[in-house]
Amino acid sequence: MRKRLTAAFIVLSIVLLLGAGLVRTYVLQDLVREQVAGQLDQEADLVAAIVADREAAGGTVDEEFLTTLVGPKDQLTYDAGPGDDDPLVVTGKDYAGDGDPDEDVSAGATVTGGGMVTVSESSSVIRDVIGRDIGSIAALFLLIGVAAGMAGFLIASALSAPFQKLAIAAAALGRGRFDLDLPSTRIPEASSIANALRSSALALEDRVHRERAFAEHTSHVLRTPLTGIRLELEDLSLRNDLPEDAQETVARCLARVEEVSAVAAELVEITRRGSLVVGAEVPISDLSAQLAQRWADRLAARNRALTAAVEGDLTLTYTPGPVEHATDLLLADVVRRGTGAVRIVFNAAADGHLRITVLCAGHTPGTELGGETVDRLSQVRAVVEALGGRVTGDHPADGIEVLLPRR
Repeated sequence: MRKRLTAAFIVLSIVLLLGAGLVRTYVLQDLVREQVAGQLDQEADLVAAIVADREAAGGTVDEEFLTTLVGPKDQLTYDAGPGDDDPLVVTGKDYAGDGDPDEDVSAGATVTGGGMVTVSESSSVIRDVIGRDIGSIAALFLLIGVAAGMAGFLIASALSAPFQKLAIAAAALGRGRFDLDLPSTRIPEASSIANALRSSALALEDRVHRERAFAEHTSHVLRTPLTGIRLELEDLSLRNDLPEDAQETVARCLARVEEVSAVAAELVEITRRGSLVVGAEVPISDLSAQLAQRWADRLAARNRALTAAVEGDLTLTYTPGPVEHATDLLLADVVRRGTGAVRIVFNAAADGHLRITVLCAGHTPGTELGGETVDRLSQVRAVVEALGGRVTGDHPADGIEVLLPRR
């Protein structure tokens, strides 16, 4: 987007310059023609006066004489009047016209005593005058093009920055993250998209919380009465005074209760294992590598090393957003409260649960913590518990373990 906006600014500036240049050329052409015509009027008057003086002195006006009067770029025509020979025509050595009066710029003057003097100049002189500015105009175009490119780049960066952040936030939401970093902007379109993403994130997070509450409530509502029924039936099966057919019925009821209990457990497990964002799952091997590389770079800037390991079933897939969110908060707490090398272990259990263990070398002294009051470990607990997991441990130097469900 930024490149396209910058190119649009440059193209728009060049188009405006070309339009202004065409208007300037048209106006300047008329001004130059008027100026040249005025100069030719003066030359014609001067030549007419010289010719009149020569005739008055009894001299001969011929081509040789007229050659001394014509300018280097002019054509001089002398018509002595009716009854005389054809008009005398002489040209300067630099005259570039073809003698066509419709093409040349010309001016005439009447000679005292009769006759007409006409001074002409090729219209190419006008083009030459205008063409002298081509170099300066090209340099001006280049300078304005560079300035337009710089201005366009700055403006395009300012305009595209909110949309770039929105694209990153949309990708994060697609990965299952709810803590979106949305831009604060006055651009109406970007603001509308940000509000839509924020609403979607809140709705998705609320859905996760409701599904977890539903799973817990369902487990309690279904299993509690089933457990009571099973206990009652077991007590009944232990009685010796029951007929044989009644004991067989009780045994069949116990079997049916066990089947219903198993189905209830399976339904609850399906609810808990359902994908948070369909199609966003990533194998734990790839997800752990991405997280380890990202935090290795951040810790390296603080001269701290990070080692990572992946254990368990490496083919299991997880929605990356919750894992990234919990890991980011956890390692942010390690950066603040821990010192030295950091080790993180991802363990994908056979039942689908993901266990993340973080350990660092030492404690950050209390005097170096500053006035920061953000408790990131509490944030980790809130995020993980909202997803149906748990956190054990209080300090990264002693080890912190996060257990997340499959989703």
